[in-house]
Parts: sequence; C-alpha cells; structure tokens
Amino acid sequence: MLRLLLGVVFVLSAAAKLWSIDQFELYVFSYGFFSLNLTFILVRLCIGAELALGVLMLTGWLRHNVLKATLALLFFFSLFLCYAALIGRDDSCQCFGQMADMPPAVSLLKNAILIALTLLCIKLSRKKETRRSHIWLAIAATAVCMIVPFVVSVPDNWMFGSAEERYNKEVFDEVMNRELAPQQPREGQKIIAFVTPGCPYCRMARQKLDYIVKRNHLAEENVIYVEPIDIGTDTFLKITYGARPLILLTDNGEVAMTFHYRNIDEKKIAQALNHQ
Repeated sequence: MLRLLLGVVFVLSAAAKLWSIDQFELYVFSYGFFSLNLTFILVRLCIGAELALGVLMLTGWLRHNVLKATLALLFFFSLFLCYAALIGRDDSCQCFGQMADMPPAVSLLKNAILIALTLLCIKLSRKKETRRSHIWLAIAATAVCMIVPFVVSVPDNWMFGSAEERYNKEVFDEVMNRELAPQQPREGQKIIAFVTPGCPYCRMARQKLDYIVKRNHLAEENVIYVEPIDIGTDTFLKITYGARPLILLTDNGEVAMTFHYRNIDEKKIAQALNHQ
C-alpha cells in the first residue's frame, strides 16, 4: 500500500511539472548552471525519470531496485533543495508545478517524509527472483515514460527556429528616434523587447532575458523593455501587429534578429551583446 502511495505521488508530481513546464524550465534555468537549450532537455529528462519511477512503483516491476532508485533520486533532490535554501532562495521549487507553492524548506520536509516511506517500503519489500518478462516490461515502460515529456511538450529549440517575426519597421524607427532616444538604442547592440504587463508569456520572456543577462554577465542597460504605456497603445499595436512579446536584437539601430517567447536564442543574444 505504501509503495502504491509513493507511485501516485511521483506520477502526480511528474504530471504537474509537465502541465506547467514553462515555469519549471525557468526555475531550473534561473540557477545559471545550464544553458537555455540544455535546460529544455534536462527538465524533460527529470520529468520522465520521475514518471518512470512512479509507474514502476505502481506496477511492482523490479520493485526492490526501483525503490532504491527512488531513494537515490529523493536524496539528490534534497541536496539540491539544501543548496537552494543556503543561497537564500525562497520561491517555489516547482516540485508539484503550479499546483502547490512549496519553498525549499517545505519541500525538504515533504522529501523527508517520502524518504522515510521509501525506506520502510524497502525494509518490507521481499527480495525475490525477477521474472525476465518483468525486466523487459520495466525497460519498455521506462523508455515510454522518458519519451512522453518530449512528445507532450516538444522542446522549444526543437520546434521553433529563427523564423522572422513581423513588425512595423517604419513605426519602430519613429519610436527609436522619439520615445526611446534617451536610452540611446542606436548605439551598439541592444535587445528591445515589446511586452505587456498582463501577458504571462511576456512576463516569462522578461525572466528568460534577465537570466540570460545574469548568466552571461551582460550589461543590463543593453536590454530595453517597452510597454504600451511608454509609447502609447496604438503605436505599440502598430509595431507588434498585436503579437507579444516581440523581441528585437538591434545593431546600431538596425534590426538584426527577431524573437518571440519560444525561440529566444541565448547563444546569439550573448554573442551579440558581448561585442560591445
């Protein structure tokens, strides 16, 4: 019964992360350990591993080995949470995605309970000869679970290339010469991001750009955020054609690349803004 409970918790946790995978990606990326593209992959592998352990605990295949792997994963997550707490992070660790706001201290308590339950399951679990069929079933189930996150949510860098985003060049140039002139947008390379306060993808785009700036040690003043209140709603809509966020990489005032939320390219942005 305890094993089934653990299985349900792991499956639920994986499903919750997959449901709000954008926020989970941002959370992992915010630590600055991995590039944005690598974060896309690691996040899905993490969800897949969690889902696989949950499914295998529910089926009972390779029970003893699965419980040991579960214990190892819980210890790894707990060490990461200890690090998060030590550096002062108190935002949700995304253990259950957007379903529950769990800062590191709360999540550590949750992991301590899960570790105790897993140890109890290992103690109560009887070692017995593993059927060959169960080994192959477990391998097949694990493979499927590892693939599921990539199918349900294809990584942004796999699905979205550097397609040109539409914008109104004439109106944009007028704004560069008028409202944005004090920020000297025509000097060197700049990121000019058109965002709106109530747009969730605009908010996440700002977070991505802020993390890219911090991770690559870029100058914050070279990233300019433009909202409707800054240039007027009509002008904002004319430039963006109503699509936002619209992110423009400019070189001495000329647009060199355009991005939306999904195809933000960390490498290209870092290379451009580092050449100041």
